[in-house]
Amino acid sequence: MIKIRGGKYLHRQLKQPPLEITRSTKDVCKEGMFNSLGNIYDLSFLDLFGGSGSIGIEAYSRGANPVYINEKNIVPLKIIKENLETLKITDINLTNMDYLDCLNYYSKKGITFDIIFLDPPYKMTIDNDFISKVLSFNITHKKTILIVETDYELDDKIFENFKVKILKYGRSKINFLRNIE
Repeated sequence: MIKIRGGKYLHRQLKQPPLEITRSTKDVCKEGMFNSLGNIYDLSFLDLFGGSGSIGIEAYSRGANPVYINEKNIVPLKIIKENLETLKITDINLTNMDYLDCLNYYSKKGITFDIIFLDPPYKMTIDNDFISKVLSFNITHKKTILIVETDYELDDKIFENFKVKILKYGRSKINFLRNIE
């Protein structure tokens, strides 16, 4: 079980998909990440690879609005729906698409995000091309924060156009990328 670490749903538990399908962000990482973000009230938030939905739900619990969660795999998607139903949350936007289709969908709708959380499946590597793809969909603005969770060091090329802050928790790294202004 995963716990909400702050906000309206503090200490509420969430179901988790099987570990062979998705990995959940550790509670200590999640708490550190959101504490580093500070006040996110009324900021738009996208969790592009939803897993259990815990990151998007945590953002919602802390006041982010609107919140969008995308999950391609049907098994975790069902868990996200169960978690939302258990908490009686009806206004988180949930999509079931490949991440590129999802980015294209929001781009066509003209939606931009203040915060985008990226924790893709194990088999996907986050590199400069991946970040460039995400940014190419015009779903960001000058103050958008990209948060990238990895268990490896990101290539320094990714950091060239961003102010970077990295939180480390054991093997987990939470990378905050903010546009250089």
